[in-house]
Amino acid sequence: MPDDAETITLAFELAALERLLDPSDVLRDTQRWTDHLGIVSDEPTHLVRKRARDYGLTPDFLPGPRDRAESLAKVRHQPEHDADRYVFVSADEGMRSVAERHEWEFREITEAADTAGWLLHDGDPEEDDEDHSGWP
Repeated sequence: MPDDAETITLAFELAALERLLDPSDVLRDTQRWTDHLGIVSDEPTHLVRKRARDYGLTPDFLPGPRDRAESLAKVRHQPEHDADRYVFVSADEGMRSVAERHEWEFREITEAADTAGWLLHDGDPEEDDEDHSGWP
């Protein structure tokens, strides 16, 4: 019997992860139903790598020395991240047109959280979070 399940490559914007009450739990959940999971950000790679470690994620992709738009374009065209759907979860509504231009479905974090049952911070996530100074 052929496997008809669609494959998904999902990219979280780092700022979207930081809006979540429990990013580690969300990432564990997301890993169960995605085929490729990573983080994109305009932040330096060492910061994104540290956050991924903080959240217990070994990402399939990171931004490298690229901005969010370049990262989405690169991941979309890498055969190792090939999928039926490419979904980008962002805290920045301004990224919608960028995501769509690179053939990604755009989901704003509040919409994605509502759909998936994820909890968001009520206030500034930095007030509740441990040190995220950016140093590994």
